[in-house]
This record gives sequence, C-alpha cells and structure tokens, in this order.
Amino acid sequence: MTAKDFDQNGRHFWGGSYFPYGLSRSGEFTFEQVRLLENHFYAYEALAKGERSPETPVESDFVSFCKGNKDAESNHEKAWKLFCEKTSRSQMSFTLGAPAVSSDDSDDDSSLDDVSDDIEVDSRKAS
Repeated sequence: MTAKDFDQNGRHFWGGSYFPYGLSRSGEFTFEQVRLLENHFYAYEALAKGERSPETPVESDFVSFCKGNKDAESNHEKAWKLFCEKTSRSQMSFTLGAPAVSSDDSDDDSSLDDVSDDIEVDSRKAS
C-alpha cells in the first residue's frame, strides 16, 4: 500500500453520527479497524458510491469488492465490510409490559373479579 491509497486529504472520521461515543468507544471494531476507518472512511465511501474513481490498484480492488466481484481480502475491505454490517442492521428494541392496545374488545380488568379477596395477614410480631 502506498501513501496515496485511500487519500482523503487529512480529514478524519469519528463516527459520531453512527456511534454516539465514536468508533473507538463503540466496542464493535478492533484498534486497527478504527484506525483505518478514521483515516480512510471518506475515501472508502466515495469509492463505494462511485463518486471517486480508483487511482491505485489497491483502490481498484476495493471497488471490485464493493461491487460484489470478490470477497473482502485486505484490511481495508474487511474494515469497510464490518462498518457497513454494523450500520445497516435495523435496530431492534424490546419493551416489557402489556401492549398499548389490546387485540380484543373485552375489558382487561374483568379477570381481576375472579381473584379472591380472602387474604390473611399475620399481624403477630416476629420474636
């Protein structure tokens, strides 16, 4: 790899729009992947979208990977692939509790009428 590969004119990418505490604190990437993404993200993105034409053989291989013509082999390709996987997944959220809207028309409190009110409370103090 030459110094010209994936040049983005000194701009750094921190990933704050995708990860609230940045790439390095997300826990999703290795230190090497974070370094590559921070230093080359904008070049990766431009090459992947076709906004920039590849200038070196390494960049040509990257574009070929982005088009699906080959598997991820280089560290650049693996870092970009992982980033795309982590940011394109739909977020799942789980809520505990009853649903906001009941699916049937019956009163949900009616089942409480069957509960017996005969609960005995032992009022003796423990010795």
